[in-house]
Amino acid sequence: MKTSPFTIAGIDHILLHVSGMERALAFYEGVLGCTVETRLPQFGMVELRAGASHLDLVDIASPEGAWAKGSVNGGRNIDHFALAIQPRDIQALRNHLKSNAIVITEEREENNSLSLYVRDPSENTVELLCRK
Repeated sequence: MKTSPFTIAGIDHILLHVSGMERALAFYEGVLGCTVETRLPQFGMVELRAGASHLDLVDIASPEGAWAKGSVNGGRNIDHFALAIQPRDIQALRNHLKSNAIVITEEREENNSLSLYVRDPSENTVELLCRK
C-alpha cells in the first residue's frame, strides 16, 4: 500500500437538498440548534454551523436552488460530501489522484481554501477541501 500525500482531518460539510428553506431552518435551527453562518440567496442556499462541521441546505423548490436538483427520477438528497484534508504537497496530491485514475472534475480556490472535486466508484462526488 502506497503512502498517501495527505491525511483526512474529518468531514467538513454535507450539502442537503430541501424543499422549502423556512421549514428546513425551523428544524435545523429551531429543533437541532444549528446556527446560520452564511446565506447565499443567489444559490438558494444557507450554510449552517453544526458543531465542528457545516451543514449546507439548498432549496431545490426555489428557482435559485434548481441547479442542485438531480436528473434521476425522484432526485437525490445529498449532492456531495467534503473531506477536510491536510495535504503535504498539492501537486503530489494531484499526481496521487492521477496515478490512481481519479479525475479531478472541478478545482476551486476561494476564501483561503482549495477544493478538488472527484467521484468515487459509485459516481458520488467527494470534495477534498484544504483550508489554508
